[in-house]
Amino acid sequence: MKAMTYEEARKLLGAVAQTVPDSLTCDNCFRLMSEYADAELLGRERPETLTAVRIHFSQCPCCAYEYVALLEAIRAAGDFDVITSPLA
Repeated sequence: MKAMTYEEARKLLGAVAQTVPDSLTCDNCFRLMSEYADAELLGRERPETLTAVRIHFSQCPCCAYEYVALLEAIRAAGDFDVITSPLA
């Protein structure tokens, strides 16, 4: 196993220092991601309840990557109105 570099350790400690007890988990972030994307794509103001999602993206590269992939998939589909839940 490769040892962490000083810069990697500094970034990790910085991310840990920014966390708060009620931070979102990745699972909870993932559940809110589509609502966050809808607000962005439709030009709506994001409710304050989604602030934690934005913060989570800044601290979690995996979720940020998934969010970008979601946006690209929605944009590739074209008409946002025709995107429906598979459960609908």
